[in-house]
Amino acid sequence: MRLSSLVDAMLLISEKQLHESDSDSSEMVQRGLGWVVVQYHMDIKKMPTLGQKLKVSTRATSYNKYFFYRDFWIDDLDGNRMVDLSSAFVIIDVKARKMVSAAEKLTDVFGAEEITKIKRFARLREPKDYDIKKGQHIGYYNIDVNRHVNNSYYFDWMVDSLGIEFVEKHRAKSMDIKYDKELNIHSEPEVYAKIDSDTLVTTHWIKSDGELNAVAQITWEEK
Repeated sequence: MRLSSLVDAMLLISEKQLHESDSDSSEMVQRGLGWVVVQYHMDIKKMPTLGQKLKVSTRATSYNKYFFYRDFWIDDLDGNRMVDLSSAFVIIDVKARKMVSAAEKLTDVFGAEEITKIKRFARLREPKDYDIKKGQHIGYYNIDVNRHVNNSYYFDWMVDSLGIEFVEKHRAKSMDIKYDKELNIHSEPEVYAKIDSDTLVTTHWIKSDGELNAVAQITWEEK
């Protein structure tokens, strides 16, 4: 199962919960608003396999003026934990492309605790050099309801840049990704990767028009 498929499965569950209070992605767009993910941290204890039945769960944990935090997890049908994911989202005004207050725009916070502090994720930076560089085409089906590239495609582009041989021989253990600037259908992104063969840590970043769009770090182990 791909990293992008894991994220898609978990986001689908949160969309179902958000739909109950008219706050899913499509309904937010009708109000001139949009959910935008800022950062993920994922721990993968065991990668689900094709056709395996899973239990996917989510819980809104906390929020402050601008950020909304949500946890996800995937268990097998015996209750064994397979994947954990922590996330941070913001709400934007679609026309102004600016953040708006999550506390003011949400009528239902789904039991999340209001906090004043900002939750800290991994500090990710673009490396000074790279081992791999690839141009990436954006197609119509890469675009989401906000008219920007669905963030799950970033995972596919990053992992694919490592080549078939590397991916066939390794399994992702953990992943951190930070989104800086959205890609749209007119963007011409370039995907970069740097590989540390000693630690099996790969650093990935995507740039378009000289600006950083996203940076990620994946820790691997041999299969």
